[in-house]
Amino acid sequence: MPNYALLLAHDERPTATTLWPTEPGLPGAVCDGWAEWFNHSPLLFSLLMGDARHLPEPVPCSLYQDADSLSALAAPMAQVQARWAWLKHLLGAAPGNWAAALAQQWQAIDHTITTSRRQWLLLDCATLCPHDLGTPEFAAFLQAQRNQCLLWNCSSSSLPQALQALQQHPDHQLGWWNPAVVARTATIERAHSDDWPSWLADAYEERYYAAWEEEIDAYEVMPRLHPRTGQPCRTEDEREHWPVGLVTPYGRWLLSPEAGAHSAFASGGCINLGYPPQAPGQDERCGIQDANGLWLVHPDLGHREAWALTPQLMQSRTAEGHYALHHLPDLALLHSGLTAIDLFPDDQLIRARRSDDNVMVLDAAGQPLFDSPYEHVLNFNPKNGLAVAFQRQRPGDRSSPLLEGVLHRSGTLRVPCAFAQIERGFNDSPPKVFPGGKLLAYSPEGQPRVFNTQGQLLSAPDLWCPPLARTVKKNLLLAGVGSGPEAAMGWFSLKDFSFAPTGETWGDITQALRRGLEGNTDVEVRVLRRSDLVDAEDTDWMQDVVHTLCLGDAEAATALVATWRAAVAQPDPDDFGWDTEDPDFDPDLLELCGEDNDLTLYWQHLLAVGPQFAHLDWKDADGLAGSRWLPGAHDWHWDTSNQGHGMEDGFDSLAQHLAPQQLTLVRLCTSDDSLRFVVVRQPDAADLLDRLAQAAVDAWVHAA
Repeated sequence: MPNYALLLAHDERPTATTLWPTEPGLPGAVCDGWAEWFNHSPLLFSLLMGDARHLPEPVPCSLYQDADSLSALAAPMAQVQARWAWLKHLLGAAPGNWAAALAQQWQAIDHTITTSRRQWLLLDCATLCPHDLGTPEFAAFLQAQRNQCLLWNCSSSSLPQALQALQQHPDHQLGWWNPAVVARTATIERAHSDDWPSWLADAYEERYYAAWEEEIDAYEVMPRLHPRTGQPCRTEDEREHWPVGLVTPYGRWLLSPEAGAHSAFASGGCINLGYPPQAPGQDERCGIQDANGLWLVHPDLGHREAWALTPQLMQSRTAEGHYALHHLPDLALLHSGLTAIDLFPDDQLIRARRSDDNVMVLDAAGQPLFDSPYEHVLNFNPKNGLAVAFQRQRPGDRSSPLLEGVLHRSGTLRVPCAFAQIERGFNDSPPKVFPGGKLLAYSPEGQPRVFNTQGQLLSAPDLWCPPLARTVKKNLLLAGVGSGPEAAMGWFSLKDFSFAPTGETWGDITQALRRGLEGNTDVEVRVLRRSDLVDAEDTDWMQDVVHTLCLGDAEAATALVATWRAAVAQPDPDDFGWDTEDPDFDPDLLELCGEDNDLTLYWQHLLAVGPQFAHLDWKDADGLAGSRWLPGAHDWHWDTSNQGHGMEDGFDSLAQHLAPQQLTLVRLCTSDDSLRFVVVRQPDAADLLDRLAQAAVDAWVHAA
């Protein structure tokens, strides 16, 4: 979604309960959309809202979830119209000398303002601020927007210096005026092309399937008929070079197909355009516009493969095949001779690789954070500023191994790059911080080393950690005295640095794992008819299970039992993901394997239809963080910066949140690499595990 400033006219002074329509011209509407502008609030918006004598009023806005916090500015319409009349008087006939499109727009603006019968004007600019509503930072931002109006006094006889840009660059300072901007009072979403309005569907089609530029809320479309020849597109080769456009669902054209660009995409808050080469064998011409469609880099300047990395940076490629970074909009050269450039979305910092293989870490303006001798620098933790950095064991020798350390955003190396591994959640994650502010590293020989976040060595035990078993559970690390199969294993505590032997060797553990993987090849398989399964219903067992899953809600439990029975008697293939096209598929024949019994099959049917179960891919951290629909989790927040990024860290966080509410997280064993879990009341957890054991189902309580 783009950041925007939005003008809305309303019949009432905006409050936390004011209703805002999402479509223009509805019968009995009390609100009109006026104008919008992306990335900043243009001068005309600020002028309409106030001046030094009449500053706009900070008000709450019900468009936002935090409806009670001050989030917008409001002004009485009479004052708005008076300021507009003052501006018109001072500009006189000047707008008539502007380009035709701008002069026409000026007339439309005049009509909108002078004929409005609404009582208040609201400026919604909350998305221009990166901080949350209700924070001191947002309050300072809103005050700065208000203070902008102090720069002019609408009783003066000449146009103040602060407003000169309105006359000199009106295309940058007027905004885009159209009643359709009232759509911004709701979330702008992509619609399937089958559901497009006729003004779009009749003349245009998607450039490719689901062609949607989320950063600017716009479809990428191509006209059904070529704007120059009037002919339809006939071949895929023609399609590759067909003119494209960018248009929002409410009809704002950010790029017209008539402009002739044959490629367009959004990045860095800008629109990147590609034009056909001027002659065969030449490069595609590249240009960059801001999100409002105004030129930042014209294609005639000749920059190859140019596109916006951030609002302040352009990346391009030189004739020698290297990359360069230029400042926007003045195109000053900042860095050249680069072999790779990457913007890390997590920490929003740029990694630019030099020809010596070392990587610079740059901010959004292209300025280095520090002098970097590192070959890789992973994501920085936004709270503690730590990242994992890599250096060669023998600097300059690409054949020598990469060693890891911990780097602070300031450039200070907290933990030297001398370790085979710094413990972290995912490959590109910041170092994991364990309780007590501890970091864990493994030497090239597999020995654990514990540091604090300032880099002080806290513990260096003479222990060995097997490379494939370096995981910490409940602050305990599996480690051994000695190394290899004969190592005497135990648990090393990251809390007090004690070591508790288990009595097993690493060889014992690997043998047990191997037996578990090989399994039992002589598993008995029995076939059961569905009618027999229906007859085998254990009503008491079913009611006990649903009573627990529904947290004692008798009405919900009754409804769930009915749904469960229906699924057993007449299952819906879609609920189970069955392939009904398979010639061997028969829903009335079921298999029991090994220790499975009738209750196992009943449980499998409940899993398919019960809404209480969460089911995620084994690495779906976003899905786990979004599991706030579970009982007791509506206000849960997984703080990955302090609690870790791994899935087990997320389960720990959730279980800790549930525990004070007398709720328990129960994990269910699956036959694949997915994760399934459910929340029940603490007193019921043991009973549920007993019932599941009767069904030969493995489950466990995830301890907080």
